[in-house]
Amino acid sequence: MTPVDIEPLPRLARLAWDRAPALCASRDGCADYHRSWSMLRLVRAGGKPPAGWRFFHAEIARAAARGARRVLISGGADAGLLAIVASGFRNAGVVPRITFVDRCATPVMQNRLLGAELGLDLRAETADLREFRADGMDLVIAHSFLVFFETAERARVVANWAESLAPGGALLMSSALADEGPGALWRPASADDIPARKARLQAQARGAGLTPAEAAELADVAGRVWATRPSDRTGGLTEAELRGHFRAAGLAVERIACKPRADAPALGAARQRRRAEIVARAPG
Repeated sequence: MTPVDIEPLPRLARLAWDRAPALCASRDGCADYHRSWSMLRLVRAGGKPPAGWRFFHAEIARAAARGARRVLISGGADAGLLAIVASGFRNAGVVPRITFVDRCATPVMQNRLLGAELGLDLRAETADLREFRADGMDLVIAHSFLVFFETAERARVVANWAESLAPGGALLMSSALADEGPGALWRPASADDIPARKARLQAQARGAGLTPAEAAELADVAGRVWATRPSDRTGGLTEAELRGHFRAAGLAVERIACKPRADAPALGAARQRRRAEIVARAPG
């Protein structure tokens, strides 16, 4: 079973598109991002799950065999990560207890709906991961999350993850890592050709069945997101920084496996980044 088999993305994408303007807090400035993310996955990526789902499935199977049942999903642009976790545990023949946390009500809504549809033991709540701590989690799972925070805030999030893990529990992450060193490129110049990207998206959206007005609006919303990338404000996350946060939190790195990232199906190309599959473990 894959995440695609259990995620009703067309319906969840439409709900986020319609309801994010009212659900997203204006102070956080995330309405465009959360309104468009699922729709972009649907239109540009053909409904593919978030990157790294095979890695998560393999690690979930390994953890489930060791008795892991309690899971914290730390943030999510939509319900894609929950679909990965739920399908991974179903493949392992195990029923988990899942906590999903994000500070925005839009992905919380999507996750609650997916959890109810799948009959999951799920608690989904709106909270700030810089402050939120769970208790006794066997797994903490995060995807492309830390780049949204400044360096000091990243340290707080990782420390809270470590505090949330039971002894011997594991942190599983999929994350883009920036190149090291001064002057390292974060993105190619072509990724900043927003008018061309908007035109391609508008054509793709029409091909996917959106009305001309909806396709034009999606292109405009996506264009605003592309023009305000979080990494421009917070800086890229490097492997050295990540290892430092783990070390400070008392987490032992088991694996940081990197490979060149040649695509980014939703919010745009990032060919100067490496997609990393990360496992770190709490002592005990």
